[in-house]
This record gives sequence, structure tokens and C-alpha cells, in this order.
Amino acid sequence: MKDRWAPWWVYVIAIAGANYLRQVIVPTGETAVDVAPFAAVVVVVAVVVTVVFRATRASRSR
Repeated sequence: MKDRWAPWWVYVIAIAGANYLRQVIVPTGETAVDVAPFAAVVVVVAVVVTVVFRATRASRSR
């Protein structure tokens, strides 16, 4: 199970960085408007980090 997921801090750093870039590119001011894009960023970044992590782990074990 441990080999399936990247360390938690990788997700935190990637999500925080991507959310910061999203705020710079598309600034919004209202909380309700910020929730949907933030959720989308979290999902997309989590999927990308997991895919990259698993791909790099698989290539090492070959």
C-alpha cells in the first residue's frame, strides 16, 4: 500500500503551488466562487502527482 501513493507532503506542496498560480491567473474575491476552482485544482493535482509517482516507481522496479 505504501508504494501506491506519494508522500503526503508532495501533495500539499503541489496543491498549494497550483492553487497559488490559479489565484494569480484567475483572481476571484468571493468565497463561493473560489470553492469550485480550488476543488478542481485539488483533484487534478492529486491525479497528476499519483500518476507521475506510480510511473516513476514502476520504471525503477524494472
